[in-house]
Parts: sequence; structure tokens; C-alpha cells
Amino acid sequence: MREDFTKAVKDTLSQRVGLLCSNPECMRLTIGPNSAETKSTNIGVAAHITAASPGGPRFDKNMESIERCSISNGIWLCQSCAKLIDSDESKYTVNLLVKWKNLAESHAESQLNERQIPQDKYKKIFDQIPDLINEMADDLVKDPLAREFVLLGKNWGYNDKGGVLRYYYEDHENLEKKIRALENIKLINDITFNNTKRYVFTEEFVDILSKLK
Repeated sequence: MREDFTKAVKDTLSQRVGLLCSNPECMRLTIGPNSAETKSTNIGVAAHITAASPGGPRFDKNMESIERCSISNGIWLCQSCAKLIDSDESKYTVNLLVKWKNLAESHAESQLNERQIPQDKYKKIFDQIPDLINEMADDLVKDPLAREFVLLGKNWGYNDKGGVLRYYYEDHENLEKKIRALENIKLINDITFNNTKRYVFTEEFVDILSKLK
């Protein structure tokens, strides 16, 4: 039997992330106007983190029915990302989806409370890591659509499908500390899902970097 969410759970899931897709690489708005003046168009989905029924992606046989259809087992996504996570359950694990959910709710909370970081705060941090900031800005000049990046050692093996930027420990002293500083002011998001540290630029950071060149 499929354990579906109630309308109340779906509404709360969507509202807790400001109606944005919880995938940090997407974050698209999932609701907007319809051509009919009295209607709206909703492309959001209350997706199950662990499947609603046996045989589904990430199904947990030890989970109680009431927990399976509870808000703790849900994540708000656009339709495309909801399809994506169920098409590759080995990549989109329970731990990764919970991380997405927490990041999305944290982002919505910061916007709700208007905890914006002043521009002079950005400058203070940028002045401490100029080489890394300049390299990131140069990379976006070469590939304006790049958003993801990984941290690597130069002798490490790493395979990807292309389009993922790389920053090397040998080129930047205390690289992880510098990345953490950018993460703390919400200019990048951690999307690590394996042993390689992996992050994504926010669109705000992309806009800032583009103005440096």
C-alpha cells in the first residue's frame, strides 16, 4: 500500500522552503501565475525521501507507516528534480536528500528573517582570499554556466562528465577553511555526496564574480 502525504503535509513542505525547489543546484520557483486569472500554476512535488511503497527508490522496510507519510520523510522539489532523484537512487541517497532539505529550509529561514550579509562583509573575506576569488572569477569567464566545483589534490584520480570546476589544495593554502568562509556567508552550498568535497556557487556569488572581470 502506498503511503501518500496529506494535503496539509504537502502545503507545509512547500511553505517551509518558500516554494523553491530544494535541490541546491536548481532552487527554481515552483508556483506562479496561470493564464487564467483565477488560477495559479504549481510545478512543485512533495517527494518521498524513502519510497511510499515497497520497490520504490530508497524504500525503508523498517520505517513505520505513519513515519513514511510524515513531513520528516518529505522534500519539496520541482517536477524535474523529483524525477531525477528517483531515476538514480544510488547517487541521490537518503543522506543527500536530507542535506538538501535542511539547506533549503535554512535558506528560507535566512530570507524570512532578512539576515542578509552586508557587501562590506563580502569584501573583508574576499580580501583574505584574493587568489581563490580571482581563479573562480576567471573560471566563470571561461565557462559562464559552470556552477559546481570540487576540491582535489593534483595527483588524485577524479572522473566526471565535464563542466565541474576544480580547485587544488596545492594551489591554495588552507583551501577548506577558505571554502568554509564562503559557505558561512551563503555564497556557496555544500553538495558533497561521496568522498570528494563538492560545492555549488549560488547565483548571487556568480553575479558578484562576474562583476570582478
